[in-house]
Amino acid sequence: MNRHTGNEPGEDFNVREVHGQIWRERDEPSENHKAVPWWLKHVIYAPLAIWAIWYLAYASGGFRFDVQSERFGDWQIDPVELEAIVAAGEAGADDAPDDSRRDVLTRGAAIYSRVCAACHQANGAGVPGAFPPLAESDWVGGNEERLILLTLHGLVGPILVNGEPWDGVMPGQGDSLDDNQIANVLTYIRSTWGNDAPPVDPATVSGLREKYAGHAPWTEETLYEAVGGL
Repeated sequence: MNRHTGNEPGEDFNVREVHGQIWRERDEPSENHKAVPWWLKHVIYAPLAIWAIWYLAYASGGFRFDVQSERFGDWQIDPVELEAIVAAGEAGADDAPDDSRRDVLTRGAAIYSRVCAACHQANGAGVPGAFPPLAESDWVGGNEERLILLTLHGLVGPILVNGEPWDGVMPGQGDSLDDNQIANVLTYIRSTWGNDAPPVDPATVSGLREKYAGHAPWTEETLYEAVGGL
């Protein structure tokens, strides 16, 4: 090897010079991969995490499985549909409570949307084999005391709705809804989907709540014994 050039015998280039050129070359920009700065991650992800937590807390209904958020209740009814429902209900509202029929039906529609619609559906048609219909129902348009009691305490066992057998469980809502709310939602379902029955008075709900306080879920038989049939 030539000690001045670093070449093996027969080589006609300067190894040290070539290596020096390679050493001085810089990597292409694409060859350097740097991690995203930690502060940039916080700027991007922190607001998203805060928004996600806020949305879950705001729209979850208190993380209960059986209700939707009260604050979103009014949005769950299509405004055009609600206007038509309310207008139809106002057509024979001579016996309406002190509040206007529009207010009662609007509040009842919101309560129904967040408490009842998951089972009985937004149109009151129910679910075949699982939840009976409220639309054009003899249970809805019939004895209001029977309807109030099953709403307060729940209903179990076989029943006949419009002559069709059903056998299931309805949870009572007396602990979660007050007298006015129960009157509003029952007035709403008794005024829509082909039902045409008088509104429910909150005083009637209050009286039955007091009379049958702590009652177990009703059956069709015990309801008939308490308040009669249709």
